Amino acid sequence: MKSINKWLFATVFIVAALSAFGQQKQKKIWVSGAARGILYGDDFDNQSESDTTTARKTQSGHALVDLGVNIQPSDKILIQSMVRVRNDYGGFWGSGVTLDLRQLYIQGIIGGFLKYELGDINYKLSSYTFQNNVGLINKNKGLLTGISQEQVQYDLFYYPDQSWRQQGAAVDFALEFKSFIKEMDFNLFTTRIRPFDGGTQDDRLYSGGSVVLKQGKYLNLGAQFASLYDFAGTSNSTVHMSNPVYSFSAEVMNTFGKTKLNLALETGNSSLRWKGSEEAPELNDFFYDVSLKAAWEEIGIDITAGYREVGQNFRSAGAQTIQVNYDSYPLAYDRIGNDQVLRNINMYDLYRDASLYNTQIQEGLMNYDPRYDNVTPFGRATPNRRGFSLLANYADKNKRWELSLDGEYLNDIVGEGTTALRDYMTGSAMLKLGIAQMLGLKDRDLWISGRYGMQNTTRNGEQTFEEVDLKTNYFVANVLVTLFGDLDLIGEYRNWTTVGNEMLAERDVYSQIIDYNRYNIDYQEDLYGAGLQYGFSEEIKLSLMYLTFNWEDSLEATQNYKIDSWNLIFAMKF
Repeated sequence: MKSINKWLFATVFIVAALSAFGQQKQKKIWVSGAARGILYGDDFDNQSESDTTTARKTQSGHALVDLGVNIQPSDKILIQSMVRVRNDYGGFWGSGVTLDLRQLYIQGIIGGFLKYELGDINYKLSSYTFQNNVGLINKNKGLLTGISQEQVQYDLFYYPDQSWRQQGAAVDFALEFKSFIKEMDFNLFTTRIRPFDGGTQDDRLYSGGSVVLKQGKYLNLGAQFASLYDFAGTSNSTVHMSNPVYSFSAEVMNTFGKTKLNLALETGNSSLRWKGSEEAPELNDFFYDVSLKAAWEEIGIDITAGYREVGQNFRSAGAQTIQVNYDSYPLAYDRIGNDQVLRNINMYDLYRDASLYNTQIQEGLMNYDPRYDNVTPFGRATPNRRGFSLLANYADKNKRWELSLDGEYLNDIVGEGTTALRDYMTGSAMLKLGIAQMLGLKDRDLWISGRYGMQNTTRNGEQTFEEVDLKTNYFVANVLVTLFGDLDLIGEYRNWTTVGNEMLAERDVYSQIIDYNRYNIDYQEDLYGAGLQYGFSEEIKLSLMYLTFNWEDSLEATQNYKIDSWNLIFAMKF
């Protein structure tokens, strides 16, 4: 019955909107959206003749259209409703078709200065209060894997500004001043994280806001607040969780000759508590982060140096919720071998499987995978860290080359299970060469790029359990060559290797460490391939690619495997 009502609502809404659009003298109603078609052809090989269970070849894919109807009854109100129609391949005569309401929101302005949003909203504050931090595995986009990765991010509403998609309401407004202070910006929001479940759990809300004072070109001051909390009284529960986070930020800018300097500071504190529970602890802690950036725009160089300290009990749900749900398993080949063992997530899965990702703010600290970031798994807000960071960029004005270097040296603030402290090192170097610009080729594009990165986690002690030594190395290379017109030849190579041991913390429901589990690993995964991409326009592209993925685990050699895959992806936005 619910499915019929959903279809009926969507059909009536679209037909009514399009009919109204045809009757409008002015363009106050218009259609926007996206469409795509994806086909994966996978060939699985675990190099085991005794495996008679795992399918060797599979095909999967889908076609979908996101149809959004935008209604603007006045220049101060905008309404959008977007419906997704999807057909997974293999569903004939409509049996495989699904229809969902993808998004619905209302935006408007009251009195010419107060902006409001209702429904689906995108919001962020700072990297310590509320921000959708991008994990290390997803930071360096590939020419081949990036095509499917973009579709995953589109499905999840992951945007470059690192905002979180939530459902609720938001209000923004600004006050202007005639002297000294240029303006003050105010932002407030409330979103619903968990609805009423019938009486055992409260509604869970996430609320916050910020005030930013802009003096002009020399000084900005800001205050942020974000809180995940149970709305007491909405259920029979007598225990109510709350996680408020407060921060203060300051930014000072000035120019000395040809050097632009930017000094930034953010500091604050958090509290995580369960009111009504005698067993639950109250976790309180602080953080501070200071950085200095120097930029020389004429020569294209900027350097940023910083120092930060984040307490071991610092908890910020909106900043520490990670994108990947590492407790899940991939849709493709989730079980392999005659024993049908569950297959671990690999980097290829993360670039094409949206089911592995998280879309809601989570309390406490989620489980993470040390392979893909053991140094800062929760971004800059990773607790129990202090140390230095450095970032340098150089970009040639004629686009002949780009170079970037980044590194961090951190250590534990307090020991975990011992008085010994871990040392952390992470860094990477990227080089991009614009071959076409070097050769003076104006009618085609030709460039190559590569990034090498590493992470080391070490801890020394008198006892065996204190010894930690975990090393990760990764490499990414891309090449693009314009063959003719809008047809490009693209290639990519990725390698990820992790070797060593670590002691992973096991936490209770209150985010406290209750035990440690020894983690041993010696593995590598690599992916390489080539393809063709034709651009009908900036918003419409067709890609055909062939990729090979290898997984080699020295500790679990029986689970080694290889996947060869044909990818056909058509994507457009309108």
